[in-house]
Amino acid sequence: MTTSTESQGTSTDAPSPMAPAQVVESTTNDKKGKKGGKLRWAILGVLAAAYVAGAAYFSSHFTPGTTVDGVDASLMTVQQLADAIQQRAAAYEQHITGAEGLDVTIRGTDVALTCDGQKAAQEALDRTSAALWLPYLISPKHMLIDANVTVNDEALANAVGSAIGTFNETATPPTNATAAYNAEKGVFEPTQESVGTALDAAKVLELSTVAMHELRQDVTVGEEQLAQPAVTNTNETLLASIDRANNILAHDINVVCDDQTIATIDRNTMAGWMKFTPENQLEISGIYSWVENNEAIVNAGNATDDEHVWELDTQGTCDDIHRVMEQDLGDSAKVIREAIETKPPVTPGAKERGRHIDINITTQFVRFYDSDGKVIWDSYCVTGGYDPQYGEMHSTPTGTFAIQAKQTNTKLIGADRNGDNEPDYESFVYFWMPFLNYDYGLHDATWRSDFGGEIRTWYGSHGCVNLPYEKAAELFELVNVGDTVYVHE
Repeated sequence: MTTSTESQGTSTDAPSPMAPAQVVESTTNDKKGKKGGKLRWAILGVLAAAYVAGAAYFSSHFTPGTTVDGVDASLMTVQQLADAIQQRAAAYEQHITGAEGLDVTIRGTDVALTCDGQKAAQEALDRTSAALWLPYLISPKHMLIDANVTVNDEALANAVGSAIGTFNETATPPTNATAAYNAEKGVFEPTQESVGTALDAAKVLELSTVAMHELRQDVTVGEEQLAQPAVTNTNETLLASIDRANNILAHDINVVCDDQTIATIDRNTMAGWMKFTPENQLEISGIYSWVENNEAIVNAGNATDDEHVWELDTQGTCDDIHRVMEQDLGDSAKVIREAIETKPPVTPGAKERGRHIDINITTQFVRFYDSDGKVIWDSYCVTGGYDPQYGEMHSTPTGTFAIQAKQTNTKLIGADRNGDNEPDYESFVYFWMPFLNYDYGLHDATWRSDFGGEIRTWYGSHGCVNLPYEKAAELFELVNVGDTVYVHE
């Protein structure tokens, strides 16, 4: 037994290179490899068959997770999806919210909403590929088939516009940038525009329309739908108008009359005349009111000089101030006035005669000159002429005389030249200023309504110088006894 065992051990310890044990192991591995390959092919075959079956199924059904216009189409057929879309469209209500206090509901029936569910469902299926059903399971498709929904656009616009209009009644509207005057700097500056809480109806309508065509029920407005200011502080037209205004304000404007400055318009006054229109154009208004209420200008315009009575042309003066402002040259504006009366010409040399009363019988005009040659009073008059009562002529003596007295409430009694033992006339006067023998003088003539011109040729005085009541009163206050009176043709 021992020998046999050793023999076996010897055989085992020294195997030959082609030992049978190695041949047996190789045969076993080959068998296992063949079995594994068959299994893999079998699995692949099953998977392929399953994929093909899935493709066949999903050629008429939607994969799980698919949505069409917000409707869950999972495992639905075209007809099932069409029915679901139609049902959703029939009961459609849109809710618009997002802004504080905004809660608007628009029903599909309010805007004649219609939907072709069959078309939408078929179009949705056409957009899928049955061969890609497995990727769709991993990443579901969400489709919007906008073409299947129609609404009455006018009705929708009216519904949204009315709702937003009501909301905006209590909302804060946007504020446009404009120009504000900085009194400390003396210039106009742009203000900052601001966005309020009011909504832009057109932008909300756009959101509503898109959602309605997608059959989405919830619409949320945000900052993008807020009404925006139409004018910002970088608006080129606004800035150009501000520059123009500030150029005008750079120069004060002197208002002159007869080469004298009557008034000065400073920048603060001019700024008060400036307005900026909604179109950001500069407008200047208020000059007329300022001119007609400026005492210095009114007095300069409503003036009297030696030969004219002037009246202020308010509009003309206003236009000239406006002209200077527009030209932006720092020029002076003029008091514009018009002559409403041209007086008779001045007697040659009268200004050089010193203080005296000049009575011109030819022109029927009286001027009172001060010592510096300035006319301090003037008036039309009626001197001696034709007496219609007696059909005879009277004359006013010419020459150089002097005021003899100043009397008030006096009765002038005429001579009895017709021999009836009665004075030819008795005239009560309020102001009597005789200059020759107390028979000839200047006085008021309240019985007359007109003075000057050719009146004396058909209704003259008895030789005195007749004056209007107001003018006689003025002269009475100015004249002194002893003042020279120069009467001439």
